[in-house]
Amino acid sequence: MLECHTSKSVVTEQRTFRAKYAKDPPTDKTIRAWYKQFTETGCLCKQKSSCRTLTAEDDIEWVRASFLHSPKKSMGTAVKELSMLKTTVWRVLHKRLVFKPYRIQMVQHLSDEDHRRRLDFCLHLQDLTHVDACVART
Repeated sequence: MLECHTSKSVVTEQRTFRAKYAKDPPTDKTIRAWYKQFTETGCLCKQKSSCRTLTAEDDIEWVRASFLHSPKKSMGTAVKELSMLKTTVWRVLHKRLVFKPYRIQMVQHLSDEDHRRRLDFCLHLQDLTHVDACVART
């Protein structure tokens, strides 16, 4: 950047970059933009952008009420009902409300006999680890 200031030549800056880093240099448009930013602000740091709008509190409450009323609702259905963007609904659910998607699964019913089998298995496993620990010590 300083060489660009002294020589006032973008081509010289590109040649210096190519010689120093053995890579293709940035375009002349990029170098001019960097130079302008450096002379105006004294820094090449990226400025904080304000392009994303904040989600209104009313919108967050509508999404919350919608999914509390009908938890099985899909994202597509909610987007249509609320007339919001899919990314907005997703961001509110995941980042603001910290709702996690889940699907209820049916599993087999456990009987009293299963409890006894699990206990026997645990005790057997404990005995095996105890025997292995005794063998390792000797």
